[in-house]
Amino acid sequence: MFNLFGAEFYKWRKSKSFYICLLSAVVCVVLIWLSFLLADKVESGQVENGTMGITVSEETLEEGQNISFLDEVNMMQIVQTFVGGGFSTLFMAIFICIWVVGEYTNGAVKNVVGKGYSRNSIFLTKYFSAVLTSLALDIAIIIVAVLAGVAVMGTARIGDTFWQDCLAYVGVQLMLGVAYSGMIATISELTRSLAAGISIGIFLAALSSTFASGLDLLFRTIHIDLKVSDYWITSVIENCPIEGINLDVVGGAIGVTAMWTVISLMIGIVHFHEADV
Repeated sequence: MFNLFGAEFYKWRKSKSFYICLLSAVVCVVLIWLSFLLADKVESGQVENGTMGITVSEETLEEGQNISFLDEVNMMQIVQTFVGGGFSTLFMAIFICIWVVGEYTNGAVKNVVGKGYSRNSIFLTKYFSAVLTSLALDIAIIIVAVLAGVAVMGTARIGDTFWQDCLAYVGVQLMLGVAYSGMIATISELTRSLAAGISIGIFLAALSSTFASGLDLLFRTIHIDLKVSDYWITSVIENCPIEGINLDVVGGAIGVTAMWTVISLMIGIVHFHEADV
């Protein structure tokens, strides 16, 4: 099994899809922060109104030149948008789908099975390598988002408790990311289709939490005491508080992570045993 892990991480280091996803995410993060900086300069009168499509209403400009757009930006809310708002989870889902499905379409999994490795070892290796590499992508996005934010806003604006809140929030999100990544890895193994895997991944990252909220409303309407969003992984990722994370929040996240990790592992192992490679 160690040989399989070694092979997986060698392929990861050579993976173009990882670097393309990482570069795309970094470019998006930097452009968003630069747009905030430009909006601040437009609002304060340092840059002409309308530059690069950034406009400020005339009423706002008439109030004076001391207005600062960045003074109204909450750094932790922006980090939450990148980490828990479907941004990083979308790139993680796309990468995992390419990473896992590609192993089936190019015959790599079939070759490994033919070498006599057990199916449990093969699936677990691919599963955990997908989780670890996608978390590396998530961590890189978080670091770029935070550093770019500090560079744009300056240390005076980020708040006295930012680093403490940020570390606690990111720690919980990375733990939840284990379950989310594992679920996407299993879905990719089940579909073995790049189009289907990416489509499902986009739905999970962008829309599934809204669907879970709809189910909450439905159950409330028919008087059933069940809140799906408390247990659905993307809803928990999205609703994780950015401040005041306590043991109750951490305990709930641990429970959801454990539940979805076990579910995805069991489904994936059973299917991989029964399916033809």
